[in-house]
Amino acid sequence: MAAGCSKAFTSKYEEEKYYDLEYEEFCKSFAFSNSSTCWICNGYYGPNYEEPLCGTCHSFIFPNHPQDEAEGMVTEVSDDEDSGNDEPPENGSEAKDRSDGDPDYDDLDRPRPSAPRNVNQYLEMLSQPREADDESQRQICALPVEVLLSIFSYLDDLSLWNASEVCKQWKRILEVHIPQQMWKKYTKERWPLFQQISTIPNWLHMYGALMNSCFCRTCLIHMAHKAPMRGRVNHIRANRLRNDIRSLDLDATEGIDAVALDNQLFHWQASILGPAGSPYEGGKFFLYIVIPCSYPMLPPQVRFLTKIVHPNVSRHGDVGIDIIQHNWSLALTISKLLLSVQSLLTDPFTQICMEPELGRMYENDRPKFEALARRWTWKYA
Repeated sequence: MAAGCSKAFTSKYEEEKYYDLEYEEFCKSFAFSNSSTCWICNGYYGPNYEEPLCGTCHSFIFPNHPQDEAEGMVTEVSDDEDSGNDEPPENGSEAKDRSDGDPDYDDLDRPRPSAPRNVNQYLEMLSQPREADDESQRQICALPVEVLLSIFSYLDDLSLWNASEVCKQWKRILEVHIPQQMWKKYTKERWPLFQQISTIPNWLHMYGALMNSCFCRTCLIHMAHKAPMRGRVNHIRANRLRNDIRSLDLDATEGIDAVALDNQLFHWQASILGPAGSPYEGGKFFLYIVIPCSYPMLPPQVRFLTKIVHPNVSRHGDVGIDIIQHNWSLALTISKLLLSVQSLLTDPFTQICMEPELGRMYENDRPKFEALARRWTWKYA
């Protein structure tokens, strides 16, 4: 019988099968993994393609460059375009008649749908999925390997990995023609805190495992772009961050590490080890930290990259901790912030939860919660 569990098992196989069913039931019920609808709009803005958020909600809730995106959506009408005040043709069916009776009729003369002019139309275009085109899929699969390799040579590592997820054929091509050392380099660049503890025969699989262990791929793209923040960077921020880096090196806490990803120290990647005695023991959890321009007056944004089952961590990875949300203090450093997140894994705060259902499970059925958290730890961390 499992420790602390009221259900008796006759064999190890029965116990594993029981927890596998509990795991699948939880995933389907609360859309924690492989979610089918956006947990913000519940699918109102369109499909989310198994992400926790659809593209529309993610752009509004977690904008990368709000000003740039707004500027990119402005569409100006030149003087040469139709102002809409011209008189319509006398015969409205002229285009149809010409297309039926004139063999020299050019298809380009047919009316085309107008380009979007406002944000709502852009959002509608982004939200509507494309229709499946079987013919184009067959044409792509029929491309020679040399052509595919020429196309792949223009892609970065994130795009290459996404290409490997398209079909088995492309994955085999990338495994054969992209050296393992390149995938090892890509892994080290995207996950600088990743530590190899054993021989890794296939670095493409390791790269993919790290990517698939994350809550949100859109956040991975934001972290990879390392885009600068909007605002004036002050000297107080620079001096404070230098002290934070020094404290991380000198007063290093076991199981806690952090490294800056850009020279302006806006984007950081951190890692914490699961505390001993907790269901997260043995796991290494990666976090994404964004330091605002007004730091330390405002707290950093902290988000779990690695999937974790915890009442105070949302299904998107956001951390619901008091010192970040309401009680930020100038005395807190990045090291102390990560230490607080690590201690949260040992003692969740269930009175106010990011995931209320997990909070109720923690309070009412602790063995079931710990079994689920332990399974996610070994699966993703």
